[in-house]
Amino acid sequence: MKKLLLALFFLSSLQFNAQEATYHQDVLRYLTMNGTANQYSAAMDQLFELLGRQYEDQNVPDAVWTELKGETTPELNKILSMLVSAYRGTYEQEDIKNMIAFYETPTGKQLLADKTALDYEQQKTASVFYNSPTGQKILTSEQQIARSVGEVSEIWSRDLYRSLIDKLAEKGYVMQE
Repeated sequence: MKKLLLALFFLSSLQFNAQEATYHQDVLRYLTMNGTANQYSAAMDQLFELLGRQYEDQNVPDAVWTELKGETTPELNKILSMLVSAYRGTYEQEDIKNMIAFYETPTGKQLLADKTALDYEQQKTASVFYNSPTGQKILTSEQQIARSVGEVSEIWSRDLYRSLIDKLAEKGYVMQE
């Protein structure tokens, strides 16, 4: 009996982990398709531009900047994973799947690209989506998600900036005041 209970517990743990991994992958897909990943990639580019200006007097070699920029992909993956946590408290797996399905449609793509360019039929399609349970959840949780994303972004960007400054200092480059 104990072996049966242990086996059932083990199988349920595997199923939970698989569901968790699927949720994580679905949110990452959504964040990529809705442009969030590109926004954070652009933010990192802007951070390197800022650091370049701040360390202009230090004559930091291009090789050092290239090395530091090599950490861009892991940092992008880090913020996206942090954002999955922000979404987890609000959206269920079904909501994320519904969002992906909608934003893969021509209407969803146009909405993401330029909502002011939606034609009449696309406006009707968007209205149907936003009147669905998932759409209503998006509308009612907009401020909560924005607040969570803002908090996560602030922590990530502060830590990234500090980390890059520390790495530059380790290499002997100190920002002049």
